[in-house]
Amino acid sequence: LRLTVFLLSAVVSHSFSVPGMFASSPHLTLNSGKNRMTLNIQMGKTRLEKEGIVDRVDQRLLSTQLLFSVKLDNINVAAISKLRNSLPTGSNAMVVKNTLMKRATAGTSWDVSSPICKGSNLWVFIDSDIKGSVKAFTEWAKANKKEGGIAGGVLDGVLYDSKDVVAIGDLPSKPELMAQLAGALHGVPA
Repeated sequence: LRLTVFLLSAVVSHSFSVPGMFASSPHLTLNSGKNRMTLNIQMGKTRLEKEGIVDRVDQRLLSTQLLFSVKLDNINVAAISKLRNSLPTGSNAMVVKNTLMKRATAGTSWDVSSPICKGSNLWVFIDSDIKGSVKAFTEWAKANKKEGGIAGGVLDGVLYDSKDVVAIGDLPSKPELMAQLAGALHGVPA
């Protein structure tokens, strides 16, 4: 509802265009002077569009190691774009309707995320750089004064709360652990 109100206010305050508004495009493009922002809202209107969104989310989850949710309260399109641009390669953020997210995760190790499928969510999918992605998010949250931050996350079929997701992001990455192990082995006298 708040996202709808925001989008309606964007109509009044900005010149905007919606490519394929009556076609099958779930993308919304807002033009504000020289800046052009695109907000991927994964909300199809027809059954075929919804099935396509579920398939895209399903495919995205195949390479995802960590998935976490951020409540969209008081977040505008420009802030979401900044977050997307700050995430490392292999990580991305999507707005997906809760019912479509539940369908995409049903019967998988990700379906434990259903308790956090409430309200408006921005989902962050992380392939490999968990530490860099969580760090980018926390820096973005501080810069945008986003209180509450992460609603919850899923790793290896386990649902974690926000503090646990941040703690997972603080763990050393695989290359860092390998370097620490190599350094420890190198320092051991023969």
